[in-house]
Amino acid sequence: MTSSTLTNIRNFVLLAIVQVLIFSHIHLFGYATAYIYLIFLLKLPRHTSTNALMLWGFLFGLAVDIFGDTPGMNTAAATAVGFARNTFLATFTHKGLPDDFVPGVKSIKWGGYLVYALMCILLFYIILFLLELFTISNFVPLLISIASSTLLTMLFVVVAECFSFRK
Repeated sequence: MTSSTLTNIRNFVLLAIVQVLIFSHIHLFGYATAYIYLIFLLKLPRHTSTNALMLWGFLFGLAVDIFGDTPGMNTAAATAVGFARNTFLATFTHKGLPDDFVPGVKSIKWGGYLVYALMCILLFYIILFLLELFTISNFVPLLISIASSTLLTMLFVVVAECFSFRK
């Protein structure tokens, strides 16, 4: 195995443990929940295939679903993010970047990175909460949950990016 594969596996295990033991149990004001494991999908290199992204998303979602007693909702939402991530990345980056760059502030600047991350996270929460509620009859609470969870997760993405940007 290459060192990048071992690093990915290590990061996967650490983020999954932190997500399951800490972040899955935090529900601010009954609406906002941060799923920080999305940072892993956001930070994989550009050349990562859609199939590999979907597999990583599936595995993360499955781990959270198993330990969080949510039957397949995280798996479906994270797999969808894996499917759409490269499209979002191509939309919000310029064409002159090398094929092996890692998405982040260093490579695509704050504006592009924030819009890219926001689109991935928003897609995740729309799918997750629609699957959870399985109805749009409670439209306002649905929108509040999607917006607040997206903003909370974006806050953690920005904090993580600030720490990695300083390295």
